[in-house]
Amino acid sequence: MSATQPASQPANSSLCPPVIHPLTPRHAADAARLHILGQPGTFLTSLGADLLALFYRTLPVSPVGFGFAALNGENRTLGFAAVTTSTGHLFVEMATRRLGQLLPPLLTAFARRPSLLLRAGQTLLYPLLTGRGADGGDFHAELLAIMTEPAARSQGIGGALLAAVCAECVRRGMTELSVTVDAANSGARRFYERHDFFYAKEFPLYGRMMALYVRRLAADRGE
Repeated sequence: MSATQPASQPANSSLCPPVIHPLTPRHAADAARLHILGQPGTFLTSLGADLLALFYRTLPVSPVGFGFAALNGENRTLGFAAVTTSTGHLFVEMATRRLGQLLPPLLTAFARRPSLLLRAGQTLLYPLLTGRGADGGDFHAELLAIMTEPAARSQGIGGALLAAVCAECVRRGMTELSVTVDAANSGARRFYERHDFFYAKEFPLYGRMMALYVRRLAADRGE
């Protein structure tokens, strides 16, 4: 649904080593903040912090969503990862069960920037653009976002979050994890290639090219 932004900036050595916890609705505000910091100017961040926070309150309690948060010793969120096993079902859930909460910030954003309406339509078509349909398959999961606090980058937090995601995917019986990144984001592409993702295809979205990467998880299950 959106390109991810892995850790890449200088680290702050004074930060405590993080502990990885399951993502919960209480992490929603921090997840929205880190998403905006990691992807300024993208479609989702253009919709505003309130809508992003709603999304991250919905995802971890959805039957098709889960994620992880990296917390330091002071229980501060240093990073997070968000995953869905069905992008299409997640969209439907947001548009039905959360419609009353979704509409006010969405209408405000569209009134401020009418051009976002076109991008909203492209977002709804996103599952088809990846070539995986609305569900992506019974054994497929998608990494929607992985973000790290700017001062905590280059400390291995992104890798630790990704490891937790892959382990949970295997526990749930997933055999494949995909992620979409901006094709021009060479740092993100190197990050996923280092973590055993292979390039699958490119497709246009929001007026630029996106690159789809896939990691096979069957080997992790010992198959």
